[in-house]
Amino acid sequence: MKMADRRKNRKIRKFKAVQFKLTVQQKKRVDAFCKKYNTTPVTMYKIAIQTFLSKNGYGTLPKHHDQGIPGNQMTIFDVVEDLK
Repeated sequence: MKMADRRKNRKIRKFKAVQFKLTVQQKKRVDAFCKKYNTTPVTMYKIAIQTFLSKNGYGTLPKHHDQGIPGNQMTIFDVVEDLK
């Protein structure tokens, strides 16, 4: 079997159904936006949600803070300073 014949198994993507209600005016605005930018309402909702989450800090992984070296921890520089 050739290497090119093998295919990687793709990770299965799970989707969850979400429902929410819009007023008649909101639905008209969504339809007008989608017609103007040649997109579908579902795509527009997904982009709007993703934009909102990224602007509010949910689009990035939490930053790990450097803990530093505790005061009672010995370092290699302590040994060098003691030799001087």
